Amino acid sequence: MHQVFMFYYRWWKDMQSQVKTSYVRDRAAECYVWILAIYLEPYYSQARIITTKVILLLVVLDDTYDAYATIEEMRVLTQAINRWDITAMSQLPKYIKPYYKFILNQYAEWNKQVPQQGTTNLIEASKKAFQEMANAYLQEAEWRHSEVPSFEEYMKIGLITSGYGLLYKSALSGMGKIVTEEVSAWYESHPKIVTTSQTIGRLHGDLMTIAFERERAPSATGVDAYMKTFGVSENVAIEAIINIIEDGWKDINEGCLKPTEVPMEILAPLVNLTRMIDVIYKYTDGFTFSECTFKEYIELLFCVSVPM
Repeated sequence: MHQVFMFYYRWWKDMQSQVKTSYVRDRAAECYVWILAIYLEPYYSQARIITTKVILLLVVLDDTYDAYATIEEMRVLTQAINRWDITAMSQLPKYIKPYYKFILNQYAEWNKQVPQQGTTNLIEASKKAFQEMANAYLQEAEWRHSEVPSFEEYMKIGLITSGYGLLYKSALSGMGKIVTEEVSAWYESHPKIVTTSQTIGRLHGDLMTIAFERERAPSATGVDAYMKTFGVSENVAIEAIINIIEDGWKDINEGCLKPTEVPMEILAPLVNLTRMIDVIYKYTDGFTFSECTFKEYIELLFCVSVPM
C-alpha cells in the first residue's frame, strides 16, 4: 500500500514542479484515501489511478478559483477550459499556463489508455464534467462578487461544485465493461440517487466550511442562500439543511434496495463517495484542516500496526 501511495505522491510532486502553484493545498495523502474508499478491489486499479489524479487536479482548480485568482483571471481560465485547445493558453496568466497544459496532456493520455465502451467515451464524459466544474466555480465566484443567489439557483450550481459528477464519471471510466451504454444513459438521466449524493456532498461541506469562508471573503454558501430565500436566521437555516441531508440518506438507502436500476457495483462507488463526505466533514472542514481528524485516520490506516 505504501508503494501504491508513493506512485501518486511522485505524480503529484512532478505536477507541482511543473505547475508551481504554491497557493494550493498539499493534500496528496488525503485525496488518495478519499478515492481508495470508493473501491478497494485490485481489478479497479486503473479506475483508482484516474480518479485520484482527477481529484488532485480538482484541488488545484478549486484553490485557484476560491483563494487566488482575480475574477478577471477566472473568466479567462474558464474560457480556455471550455475551448480545451492548447492555442488558448496564450490568453492565460503566466502562473496558470503550466496547469492548463498539464490537464490537456493528462486527459489526452487517458484517452489513449481507456478503451471506448460502445459509443460511450467515458474519458470525454469526465472532460466535459471538468469543464462544467470550471463554469460552476466561476458562477460561485461571480456571486461572491455581487449578491447571494436564491437557494434554488445555488443548488443548481452546487450539485456541480460538489465535485461528485466529475469524480463519479471519472471513477466509472476505469471500471471496464461493466459500464455499459445503458449505465451511461442511466447516469445522464440524473437519477435521484445521483442528485441526492451531490446534494449531500455540497451541503455537508457548506455546513463545515461556512465560518472559514466568511473569514476570507464575502460568502455565498448554501446556508447564505437558504437564509436569503426563506428569510430565516443562520441557526434555522443550518437546522433545515441538516434535515435535507438526513432525508437525502434515506433516499440513498432507498436507491440501493433491490431491484436496483443498475448493478450494485455501479452504485457502490457513488455511495462510498457520499460516505466519505461524512467522514471528512463530520466535525470540521477535515480536508482544509486535515490535521484535526483526517491525518489521524490516515495514520491509523497505514502507519499503525494492528495487534494480532
